[in-house]
Amino acid sequence: MGKRSDRRIFRKRRQRAGFVLLVSVAIVVVGAIMFSSLSPFSPDLVASGGEEASPVNRVESPEVDRAPEAVAENAGASRETVDEPAVEEKAAEEEKAQAESSGNGGENAGDKEQAQKEPEQQASGPPPIPKPATNDLWMDIPALGLDDNYVANTDSHAAMDAGAIKLPSSGFPWQENANTYIAAHRLGWPGTASDYQFYDLVNMQLGDKIYLYDANGTVYTYEVSGFAEVLPSETWVTSPQAGRDMISLQTCIEDYGDYWTMGPNWYVRYVVQADRVSVDRA
Repeated sequence: MGKRSDRRIFRKRRQRAGFVLLVSVAIVVVGAIMFSSLSPFSPDLVASGGEEASPVNRVESPEVDRAPEAVAENAGASRETVDEPAVEEKAAEEEKAQAESSGNGGENAGDKEQAQKEPEQQASGPPPIPKPATNDLWMDIPALGLDDNYVANTDSHAAMDAGAIKLPSSGFPWQENANTYIAAHRLGWPGTASDYQFYDLVNMQLGDKIYLYDANGTVYTYEVSGFAEVLPSETWVTSPQAGRDMISLQTCIEDYGDYWTMGPNWYVRYVVQADRVSVDRA
């Protein structure tokens, strides 16, 4: 009784195992079939990227006789737009190389150009001195102790009795190559600017400064450069001298070399000449 029950139990287990085995085999077979249909290594999927392969539509070949013509036009257009700047750049590089290779020749050319500019600058010169609205002048002569003395533009003896005068025939300091000629009394008249105005003129030395001022406030500086003793008839001393901007100061002395006899003849004119050394524009 016990053995028969064991056989029955064993038989049921074997049936179950066979059924399970059969189901497992069926599952494996079905899985293999499905896997083979979806394999990424399928030739059709590789060719179409996962889609069904389709025939390729090929583009027709261009006409060969037109191809060279089109290429030539494009090449010409490219050459016009690109090659011209390249040619200019190449020419500039060649000129630069030629200038560098010339060495001293290039330097000489630069010197020559500078030499050409210098005469032009010299020709232009400094700006002209502005002409004042009036002909009024004032003078300072430190060696004579004179400060802000007015100079009248007249040849009147009455005017000279009041102070220094400038000969109207002589030039003004703002003019080129002028000899501004100023005269004053040696003794003069008390109570006026002429009183002993040029008494010490004979004591002036080379290099002493003389300053003139015009109505604009421009300052003309002169340095004493020479002396002369002339007769009243020797008017050449009042004339301008080429290439000189100068001033002449005149007073009377008794005779040649006689500086301290105070009259009564006043036979000779003593003249101090000075050249302009600077102009300070107002």
